[in-house]
Amino acid sequence: MAPVAYAAGDGEVERTMAVIELRSGEVADTQTGPYLDEVLKAFRQEAPGDVILVDGKTTADKVRKDREQVPSAVTAERRQQLGEARKRGVDLLDNADFQGAIKALVTAESRYRGAIAAPGADEKLRKEYLDVLAQLATAHVAAGDKPSAVEIFRTVITTFGLKAPVTDDNYRPDVVELFKAEVKKVEKMPKGSVEVTSNPVGARIILGGNDRAATPATVADLIPGFYAIRLQSGEQSSMLHKVEVKGGAVAKFTADIGFESHLALEEDHVGLMYPDLKAAEARLVADAVLVGKDIEVNLVCVVGVSGGKLNSYLVDVASARIVRSATDVKVPKVGISPRAVNRVLVTILGEKADKNVVEPGAGGGSGGSAWYKSTPGWIAAGGAVVALGVGAGLSGYLGDMKAYYCDDPSKACASPSKTLYASNVEDFKSSYATKQLVSGVGLGAGVVLAGLAGYLFFREGQKGEMTAQILIPAGVLAEQALPVVLPPLPLASGPQRFVAH
Repeated sequence: MAPVAYAAGDGEVERTMAVIELRSGEVADTQTGPYLDEVLKAFRQEAPGDVILVDGKTTADKVRKDREQVPSAVTAERRQQLGEARKRGVDLLDNADFQGAIKALVTAESRYRGAIAAPGADEKLRKEYLDVLAQLATAHVAAGDKPSAVEIFRTVITTFGLKAPVTDDNYRPDVVELFKAEVKKVEKMPKGSVEVTSNPVGARIILGGNDRAATPATVADLIPGFYAIRLQSGEQSSMLHKVEVKGGAVAKFTADIGFESHLALEEDHVGLMYPDLKAAEARLVADAVLVGKDIEVNLVCVVGVSGGKLNSYLVDVASARIVRSATDVKVPKVGISPRAVNRVLVTILGEKADKNVVEPGAGGGSGGSAWYKSTPGWIAAGGAVVALGVGAGLSGYLGDMKAYYCDDPSKACASPSKTLYASNVEDFKSSYATKQLVSGVGLGAGVVLAGLAGYLFFREGQKGEMTAQILIPAGVLAEQALPVVLPPLPLASGPQRFVAH
């Protein structure tokens, strides 16, 4: 397959794309991961230069920023996992494996930080989180890295206050002294504040695990340091963020709660999660656009299995529109369907698709224009039918002209009149000429209107389509995302079609 290019503005620009996961619920269907792997494999084999692909790890890192996933609930299973993560780090610390302990405790700290912000978090969980932080600070001190330990203690102070129970009863004396010294230092610092806004407004501000106010609001009198913050709007919650408050300064924080409530962050990929496919179609474009802006790509392809069907949507970031989609593609319960993988590949590359793939100009759906949607075309076609019907109908009366001596040729004439005969002849001639004229006009108009209808249907079918050529430099890696600034896609006439040659 030859490479495909996209022409926009004054010249050609390269396309960059990220592929992300579509979920129905918090957890992706077990078939989604294998299908994503096969789609990416097929994409690289089929069109390594068509679009510059951003790998999943880079996508996750760029979208994550300072975001942390907040679980929907603290279940017994999650508590057990948290406890095991904490124990793993403490055991390594007890065995003097300080670097291993730091690594394990950093992982545990991240998980606890999200858990204590989740519904169902209690005081027991908060105490365990405090212990994880203190143990992590201890590991840094033991490894000779006191500055990192001080930073950890600043988080302890902003989360649990100046009187957090870091005492000799549980921790090394030198670690406790370091904590007390940091408390005295912080007490002398000027307080700071954070100005919080949100979309939508009126969300509750959960700062350091405490409900402080509703957005928009400024939370003042805060000890300098890093705070965990999230926003709650009804059943929707933003992700957990870190915000740094400096003494005498106002930090600013904002979040799109709708977007972050649908976002799923993994180590090597990003997902969008919705209750069902209907909810996904209502919000998917807006969310995919925000992901695309975080990653700085032009295209985002969202792919996932839901209810035994593989669905894929190619979203253009600049115009916030679906370019192509393939939905309700049935997949077997076991194994990978090459047909389904090909449908997703068609969604990305724009090859000729079958009825399950929506193509602009080939069948409606995601913004394309089908030929049969032309109202003027149907009006012209209707006029053609009427005109041809009238013309053909009148032409049936144009047989041999006959005139009779009598008004009624079925009866015998008592006294034939040559004058009446002449009059009848003239009437028949006039009628014949009129019918001949109307028949000709009807047939001619019908042919013209039929041609016009065909042209209008053809024009409607061409709406939104764009052919292009491509020139991709040799040696460009499919996995490399180039930092390019691209002009908006010219989508005024409808969704674009990327044509594979």
